[in-house]
Amino acid sequence: MVKKLLILSLSLVVLLGISLFSVSNMAEAAGSKTFTVEQGGKWKVRIDFPTSTNPKYHVHVYDPKGNQVGVENLDGTPSHGQTLSKVPNKVKTKIKEHPEYKKYKKKQEELNEAAKKIKAKKLNLWEAADIIIAIGIVVAATATFFFPGDDIAAWGNFLRALT
Repeated sequence: MVKKLLILSLSLVVLLGISLFSVSNMAEAAGSKTFTVEQGGKWKVRIDFPTSTNPKYHVHVYDPKGNQVGVENLDGTPSHGQTLSKVPNKVKTKIKEHPEYKKYKKKQEELNEAAKKIKAKKLNLWEAADIIIAIGIVVAATATFFFPGDDIAAWGNFLRALT
C-alpha cells in the first residue's frame, strides 16, 4: 500500500512538473544550446543535452572556419571518441568561463548526483514503478525534463544508460 501511494505521489509530481514547465524550457531540454567565444575569430560552441545514447551534456567546438575541432563531455571525459585536446588553450579557457558552459556543467554535476542516488536505492530500471521513482530523482536533482513525462520507454533507456 505504501509503495502504491509513493508511486502515485511521484507520478503526480512528475505530471505537475510537466504542466508547470514553460514550452521554451521543454524545447531547450530536448536539444542543444549554442554560443560563440571570440579568440582570433568567432568560435562556435554547441552544448548537446543528454540522450539515452549519451547520458551526459557534451560540447562541440567549431573553429572560425566552421570546422569541428573537438568534442568532450562536460565532466571532462571523451565524447564521440574525441576530446578538446586540439582546441587552443585560450579558447578552452573562454569556453569554460562562459555562463552557458558553467550552467550546463552544473546540471551535469546534478545529473551525476542523481545517478548516485538511483544506484544507492538499488532501483530496478526494468520496472515501470522504479523508473517513475528514478524520474522523480532526476527531475528533483536537475529541474530538467529530457523526455516527455509519458515516454516511459525513453526515460527507462536514459536512466539505464545513466546508471
